[in-house]
Amino acid sequence: MIELLGWAGLVICFVLMLYHRYMHANHDRVYAYIKQKYTEEGSQMAFPSKEDHAGYYRKYSNYTIFFACLLIILSFSR
Repeated sequence: MIELLGWAGLVICFVLMLYHRYMHANHDRVYAYIKQKYTEEGSQMAFPSKEDHAGYYRKYSNYTIFFACLLIILSFSR
């Protein structure tokens, strides 16, 4: 059961890490598209900054490393 949770955590954190890395790399284009497509004239939407995405990227990178190490340790303990 713990191995299943480890794999699920690894996959989820890896996907979130990739998402925030993409959003950091393409911040201006993505939010310009979102603003153009989903906002009305005159409305103000608050978007996360580039630094927010960089912080989330580092956080989920660390979680991914943790879950990968957990799975490696579990595979050696058998």
